[in-house]
Amino acid sequence: MSTINGVASVPLILLLILTVTCITALVLSMHQNKFRLLNGILANFSVILLGITLMFLVELIDSQGLRVIFYVGVILILIPLAILYSLLGVLLLWNAWTVWRRESHTLGNMLTLFLGILIIVILPIIRSVDSKLLSNQAVGLYVTLVEPVILYLVFWFLAFITSFILTRLYRPKYNQEYIIVLGAGLLNGKEVSPLLASRIQIALDFANKQYAKTGHYPWLIFSGGQGGDEKLPEGVAMADYANHHGAQTNQVLIEDQSKTTYENMLFSKKILQEHGLNLAKGLFATSDYHTFRAAGYARLVGLQIDGLGAKTSRFFIPNAFIREYIALLANHKVFHAICLSIILLISIVSFIVGNGIFF
Repeated sequence: MSTINGVASVPLILLLILTVTCITALVLSMHQNKFRLLNGILANFSVILLGITLMFLVELIDSQGLRVIFYVGVILILIPLAILYSLLGVLLLWNAWTVWRRESHTLGNMLTLFLGILIIVILPIIRSVDSKLLSNQAVGLYVTLVEPVILYLVFWFLAFITSFILTRLYRPKYNQEYIIVLGAGLLNGKEVSPLLASRIQIALDFANKQYAKTGHYPWLIFSGGQGGDEKLPEGVAMADYANHHGAQTNQVLIEDQSKTTYENMLFSKKILQEHGLNLAKGLFATSDYHTFRAAGYARLVGLQIDGLGAKTSRFFIPNAFIREYIALLANHKVFHAICLSIILLISIVSFIVGNGIFF
């Protein structure tokens, strides 16, 4: 028995080393930059490795009671995930209907509708066509090409979700010199929308708490230009709203030229430099689903700052996350195009060799 345990302990030690290494890498990565996909990848691998290590340890100890506790815990975790997966298409369509009733009918607000139709209608039709009309070789080619792409997209989506969850654990210190509040569209061309109001409010709440704790009120930079259908710049409307909701007016600055999140950060940085503020001691405020991508733009212009995320209406969260995920992929389209090309090339070669084509 001791010999078996001695032999079995070797892979257990290797698993422990891998798990500790992955967790250590995650901690170091989070310390360097809390808003990046690498954190989600490392966290997902850490959870998987930890789960495998615990399973291996339970089997090695060979305790029936411990084994029952472990596997019951695993089942309790997997059951909700299985239910969610099985009902995913229905839930997406239900969410799409809710968004349709409560939001504008734009293409960006219909993403859950398209995904729900894909899962419930299109994929079953494709499977039916595969099994009845196409040859086994054609079906095999379809599976060989499509499944790796789906797995690739799911891999990055899970990394994005986990990365976002990790950012929500972050609590900034009350020693900030400024907060950049990112704009959004105005209602009727002049009114602050509920979504935009939530961004302003979370900045005001933080500023007030910091002032109560330290006596130092941060500068509030309201950033947003004037859209084609707007009667005034978003930054102006935001500043006016904030002034009427308790902001210290002598600490309010307006950036009114930006059209994109990148420009929000870039033009706000120029204002910060003009006022001699410490660029490293600041935050930005936006909707929670947008913090991850906004942090990337902040770092792109040289602002190593983190974000305050205002809560999004629960019904809009799925649509918002899908939209942000697509935007993240688009921001790194060359990288993902290269990766997908390599994956498809390997899949095609594997299919050719496995089916003896041309040989």
